[in-house]
Amino acid sequence: MEALEVEIRREGLRLGRPRVATLYVGGGTPSLLEPTEIERLASALRDAFALRPVEATVEANPATLDRARLESWAALGITRLSLGAQSMSAAGLHALGRTHQPQDIAPAVAAARSVGFDVNLDLIFGWPGQTVDAWHDDLAAAVALGPDHLSCYPLELALEPEEAVANWPGAGWRSVERWRRRAAASQPDDAGIACLYELAERVLGQSGYRHYEIANWALPGKRCRHNLGYWRNGDWLGIGAGAHSHLAGVRSRDVGVLPAYIAAIDRDDERIVDSTAEAAVDTAMLALRLDDGLDLVRYASRFGQDAAARVRTALRSLDGTRLLRWSGERVRLTARGRLLANEVFVRLLPDDISVST
Repeated sequence: MEALEVEIRREGLRLGRPRVATLYVGGGTPSLLEPTEIERLASALRDAFALRPVEATVEANPATLDRARLESWAALGITRLSLGAQSMSAAGLHALGRTHQPQDIAPAVAAARSVGFDVNLDLIFGWPGQTVDAWHDDLAAAVALGPDHLSCYPLELALEPEEAVANWPGAGWRSVERWRRRAAASQPDDAGIACLYELAERVLGQSGYRHYEIANWALPGKRCRHNLGYWRNGDWLGIGAGAHSHLAGVRSRDVGVLPAYIAAIDRDDERIVDSTAEAAVDTAMLALRLDDGLDLVRYASRFGQDAAARVRTALRSLDGTRLLRWSGERVRLTARGRLLANEVFVRLLPDDISVST
């Protein structure tokens, strides 16, 4: 917590105490913070920035909420709770290795509403043994709670250790790897995953949710403004172990291993810069994730006519595949394109980057 406070104040000073338009407190389970720790975080943010966000989100596990914590988050300026429901069924939560129970979810939503928060529910599909009926039941139970926003992600099981594994409690990577390999072996296949995704599109669309991004649905006026900043490739500052930033066209990150992060803050180390990032490529890919799509006129004004021509040629090579829909100089993914988005994105990569699948 002390390192976090130091980094917040240091970065606020370096950036000239800018206004915070949106705030997202995530990267784990920040809802475990005690009210006194939330107050420390609020104090550091207010000292370092003009903290007047139009939207401020905190992530939470359904079993970690209480009134005192919620009131402390509200005092900080939080307006929105992103609840890691993951599944609405005991079988799904067990398959995903989650510690909360289905009966924890509805009270957590009600508690968030009681302090005036909007609510997002995170759901995961494609867990081992999941059936179409089980996913339909999950979606129906989630919609019945009346969330403003839903995020639905396929279960992805990386079989190589990520940097943050050093921060995890328990038996370590070998135990996690064994579980992931067993789980991957009993997941639905690609066709099964596609079927589940299309079911989410139908059920949530019929329930009034706009499918505004590949994995996100929202009621009118309830899109996540903070995440729209990512998808529009705007500027953001990430604070904390493993946090990523995008400022003045440069992508960078803090070291992810907690002791190394604390030491780096003590030394005032520079962030790790991603020298491979290409703003023009990233912007095109990210825009296509949104239902607004990519406006090549606006893109050309930002990156130049040559960059726009290269993107147009790359995307026009997909004519006839039913992956893209053109409206003048605006191009969007079709429903089929959302399922096969990587087939589109790979066309936008520079020629000197190889892709393995």
